[in-house]
Amino acid sequence: MIRLEKRVLGAVLALASTTAMAQEREAPPREAAEVAIGVLRHGANFHPLGSKLIFDLPELPAGPIYEGEEENGTVDVQLAYRTAPLRILLKPRLTAKAQINTAGRTSFFSVGAEWRQHILRGRVYGQFGIGATVIDGYRFTPDPFQPGISNDEAWRRYDIYRRRTSFGSKILFNPNASIGVRVDRRWAVELAWEHFSHRQIFSDTNPGIDNVGIRIVRRLGR
Repeated sequence: MIRLEKRVLGAVLALASTTAMAQEREAPPREAAEVAIGVLRHGANFHPLGSKLIFDLPELPAGPIYEGEEENGTVDVQLAYRTAPLRILLKPRLTAKAQINTAGRTSFFSVGAEWRQHILRGRVYGQFGIGATVIDGYRFTPDPFQPGISNDEAWRRYDIYRRRTSFGSKILFNPNASIGVRVDRRWAVELAWEHFSHRQIFSDTNPGIDNVGIRIVRRLGR
């Protein structure tokens, strides 16, 4: 009788252990802080919430320079940190991002908040956010046609004019969105969209810029 009870107890413990392991594999990962690295196209000319629902047209060998498109087509590397969700305001994650342009154009340094919604047992999620950004680029590029400047200075300014964008402000807003697919409990891959502009709050010049790319995300902690 005692042997039978031991066997039953052993079978119950084995079943409980197997069930717990299966539930752990299927359950969504615990919410925790994250770090991410991404590669984005700088100036992708794609705005999912506005009228610019197109990608870049083929570049002409020579032609006019359109205001606000001087930096389009270069590449940014983005580093990001997200906190674990807070227990207020629909559980946002606080974020800090550094988006560095690899061609020496404008880089963006942002802080903000992001909200996430999971589906398919946490394997897929959608995310949107808003932030404030400081740029290292130009509020207004120097005027190459200013009277009285030297020829060398005029050419220096013209090179800046044709390669750099006047954003109209050093401080921009950063609405953003992404779709993530979780590879396992620690790693995820995201398709990301980042927008930077100031809605003509700080000046009449506000070309804005959209960046599209991918991020690799790692959950911190155990």
